[in-house]
Amino acid sequence: MANVPISLAMADYDRTKALIEGFHKPVGIDLTYVVSPPSETFWRMLRFAEFEASEMSLSTFLISKSQGRKWKAIPVFPFRGFFHTNIFVSRKSSVKEPEDLKGKKFGVPEYQVTAAVWLRGALEEDFGVAPQDMTWYVERKKGLSHGGETSFKPPEGVKIEQVPEGETLDSMIRSGKLDAIMPSPYPGMKSLLNKTDYLELSKSDEVRLLFDDPVEEGRRFFKKHGYSHINHTVIVRDDVVEKYPWVPLNLYKAFEESKIISNQKLDKMIKSSLVFGFPYLMKEREIFGGDAFPYGMDRNRKALEELVQMSVNQGLTSKPLDLDSLFYEDTLNA
Repeated sequence: MANVPISLAMADYDRTKALIEGFHKPVGIDLTYVVSPPSETFWRMLRFAEFEASEMSLSTFLISKSQGRKWKAIPVFPFRGFFHTNIFVSRKSSVKEPEDLKGKKFGVPEYQVTAAVWLRGALEEDFGVAPQDMTWYVERKKGLSHGGETSFKPPEGVKIEQVPEGETLDSMIRSGKLDAIMPSPYPGMKSLLNKTDYLELSKSDEVRLLFDDPVEEGRRFFKKHGYSHINHTVIVRDDVVEKYPWVPLNLYKAFEESKIISNQKLDKMIKSSLVFGFPYLMKEREIFGGDAFPYGMDRNRKALEELVQMSVNQGLTSKPLDLDSLFYEDTLNA
């Protein structure tokens, strides 16, 4: 039987490099891996359902499923971190500690992005700063945003303003018009949707990170909560799975194998141009127990349940969605 052609839109991660380069191939699938910046990929899927499978923002995925979109996920989570550690603060602002954000102006690409959901959850639970305590500024406009495709409406009690014409999150934090921002957290990945570059902003002496030691803050969060912030998953369109019901499981297995290959290459980081690459790798493995990017439902259920509840708490979805129903059944126990 001939292989099934599947297009997959996704960013260029070391964890998926074996799939990008064709070094590892999913069984029964001719995979076309379309390298695409995450925010742009999500928008293209929301507007056009352009690919058979794609990377997808978890927050927007929850919203899309609450609206009846015809896709489900596989428990592959290609991007994660501790997104409250990505907060930049203007040196013109009085903000020194997370608690100082109360009453301040905070900028994000758009309100519903997953990194912002996690950020708000961490600020509220660990530092006592609720979303209603700040005024939020969003950079993306309705016509080119995830919220524009999902009919986003500001949650009750939350004040959201549009970044003015001619301004960006970058320009507003440098000038002190915003106290803090979290830019789209993909250094070096240009997107049609984003005007503020994380990497360029990080080089500026006009801003600083809220957390002086993001690694140590990430360690603290992980020790307390037992998970890192899952940002993205992988979705497959229902019409594909109706014709080829084995595709989700075979894709899941291919992602697992690609990650194994990537981890084996990390062991050779002693040859890297990063002077502290190998010691950092050892430190990271000590924090996460060997795998910083676990796939599968069992190892990620707690974080996913937290995100489902945060989505409700923050007014993005009206009620908690049944977690298992969001993923293709054959992959739940993979």
